[in-house]
Amino acid sequence: MKLGSVRHSFLAMPHPHKMGGGSLSLFLILLGLLIKMGSSGPPRAPSILPDGSDNSLSDRRQSTMAQFVTVNETFVLKHMALDPQSGSVYVGAINRLYEMDPNLRLEATVVTGPKLDNPNCHASGCESDSNSELTNNVNKVLLVDTNSRTLISCGSVAQGACHKYNLTNITLPPEFAPHAVAANDGRSSTFAFIGPSKYLWAVANVLYVGTTFTNNGDYRHDVPAISSRNLYNFDYAEYSFAKQSMLRIDVKYRDHFLVEYVYGFNASDYVYFVLVQKQSYLHGFEEQGYASRLARMCITDANYDTYTEVTLECTGQDGVKYNIVQDSKVIGASEGLAKSLGIKQGELVLVAVFAQSQGITNEPQSKSAVCVYSMREVDAKFSENIHMCLNGSVENRNMDYISGPILDGKCYKPGVSNLDFFHHSSIHFIRIIQSVFFSC
Repeated sequence: MKLGSVRHSFLAMPHPHKMGGGSLSLFLILLGLLIKMGSSGPPRAPSILPDGSDNSLSDRRQSTMAQFVTVNETFVLKHMALDPQSGSVYVGAINRLYEMDPNLRLEATVVTGPKLDNPNCHASGCESDSNSELTNNVNKVLLVDTNSRTLISCGSVAQGACHKYNLTNITLPPEFAPHAVAANDGRSSTFAFIGPSKYLWAVANVLYVGTTFTNNGDYRHDVPAISSRNLYNFDYAEYSFAKQSMLRIDVKYRDHFLVEYVYGFNASDYVYFVLVQKQSYLHGFEEQGYASRLARMCITDANYDTYTEVTLECTGQDGVKYNIVQDSKVIGASEGLAKSLGIKQGELVLVAVFAQSQGITNEPQSKSAVCVYSMREVDAKFSENIHMCLNGSVENRNMDYISGPILDGKCYKPGVSNLDFFHHSSIHFIRIIQSVFFSC
């Protein structure tokens, strides 16, 4: 359900708005940071350079606490994960995994590529290596599972399948799970995180994954946009005739309506994804450009029926709109920030870095802005939007790009009795009502 926006105007307070352009005005704490932004997709990653090859580091070495360098090699870094129990740092690069101690002393290296690969083959591999070619393996997901004491690493080869490494020794042969999870090219986005699920009577952590559609091989048509997967073999956490823990972009739109997944997190009874997508999913409306949005669903929802979206807006004092989110993080508000936002110290806020797009593309300009959203205000906007759909204030939920939309994307019609509405509505819509009036 995409019925409103979350907008940032300087020191403005939240107020409702019409469907598709609704707003929640919050507080912009910092504007115009001269940060060089990367290309479309995740920001460009730094490189590990050979010792002494980058003279630009010399001016900063006095403030550098620790440094990791390689000899006569350059590797592009993609992700970092921290083991909170041991303090070890894990770095995923192109064709490499690194393990370092808390002082960044190298402890282990694992070569992950190049590997023989063919995007037209299953994740388990091709029947014959003659159909494959050496391909760089770009790290797409790197997570520490503290419960199983494993390191989850998903690369761009083998349909984005994942390996599980033993945290006690990552050089041991990893456990491979032949399921297409991540994007199977170097540029398309994937964001994954471990979070709670409460499906039926089971309470367990799962892997929540957002993956951009690549169309790089026939097997990609089976990969959902968002899914929750068990941590044992990364199969879907729920998969039956009635419930499937996934969400798909409709096949009519997914080739051109590509969604970039920037960040994801769990807060309370919900999971969220920060994403960038076109303003319109329809052909011929490219001139509307791109928008940043926040998606939400209940952790009790094994069928993703409660999936909703709001638009994130970040506007400077000069009226400039920064529409492309580059990165974000959920943190507890400090005393000063909480006072500025009118919330309690320690309440969750979403901190997001935005850039202004280059025209109607999703390419970022060089200047950026940092906006802060109170999660309490964000959740209030989600609830308000759902209420507007239920009471007939709007006619549809403006999310026709979702495959199998609930009630064909329509909202409750004024003049129809509540009894008739509940009689004709599916259990899916009732779950959305539950997410508003009750806890998930």
